Amino acid sequence: MNTGAKRSINNTIFFIRHKKEEAQNSLHLQKPNPIFMNRRLLSVTVFLALMLTSLLAGRHNYHVTRNEITADLNQALALTLLEKKEPIVTQDTIRAYKQLRRTSGGQVLIAVSDERFCRHLKNRRLKETSFLTFDVVDKEYQGGSTDGQAIYSDTLMIRNEHAGETLALKGYTRLSAAAVFGMSDQRLPAGLMAAAILWAIGSMLYLRKREKENLVLQPVGGCRQPAEDGTQSAEDFGGLTYSDADDRFYGADHTPIRFTPMQQQLMRLFWQSPSHSISKEEICAALWPKKDDANDTLYTLIRRLKPIVEEHTRLKIVADRGRNYSLEINELKS
Repeated sequence: MNTGAKRSINNTIFFIRHKKEEAQNSLHLQKPNPIFMNRRLLSVTVFLALMLTSLLAGRHNYHVTRNEITADLNQALALTLLEKKEPIVTQDTIRAYKQLRRTSGGQVLIAVSDERFCRHLKNRRLKETSFLTFDVVDKEYQGGSTDGQAIYSDTLMIRNEHAGETLALKGYTRLSAAAVFGMSDQRLPAGLMAAAILWAIGSMLYLRKREKENLVLQPVGGCRQPAEDGTQSAEDFGGLTYSDADDRFYGADHTPIRFTPMQQQLMRLFWQSPSHSISKEEICAALWPKKDDANDTLYTLIRRLKPIVEEHTRLKIVADRGRNYSLEINELKS
């Protein structure tokens, strides 16, 4: 059998063995660990806390603004009554009110646009939507508000000497909930909501990155090595780990090891072998399939690779009588 036929057979045997080892190693994927799951739970908890705080702060500021509007109506109504220049409600208006109430058979709301009342309002946005209402306090007086959509002041009782009637006065303003919300200070709630959204996006990107990094190809017979952030990210061998997600080797300090493309291929062959040992023929067939004699090239590659492996891991590359190369634990660094 000539040299070319032998090399072809060796290539076929190595390919079959390589695929078998690759299939075996693919089963050794990382199991979900509680620390990684806790990180997800923490991200969700912080997001929900920020969103809930934003909603509560927005609701609080809305009610603060609504109470301020009520207080403004109260003080404007009080100042209007203190002027005592002209009666707010005339006798003719009171008679018309009573007639309407008898005709309708229920409570009647008459709005009085009073210039003095609007002038005393401090909030300019209320001046165009505010008015006064009155009820005649008699046997048919029911009290309370007749317009649930409006914001109103407290009720003030006054005696109309000209008409001989007691009147219940209220200040009203017609503002929707959206308008009141727009008048309230929502800077803090908006900031908290923006922070929650940014946190959600950042957490999602970070967790996705960590999940990809944790999809690792694990060697047979290794021991579990904690990653830099405390998660159990990979099975290691002598401080060496391999991430299948980004096709990188990591050293004992959990930082990527910079290999040349050829060194990376050789290290992957070592890694995927259950014994971490490969014959020279298999290496040459995998790395230089078209080269008849690659011993010198392999020797140079091994010579340059050794110090890198020893610097970043607790491993060493050992030659076995010139036939095999193996990755072994460096007892001096253990």
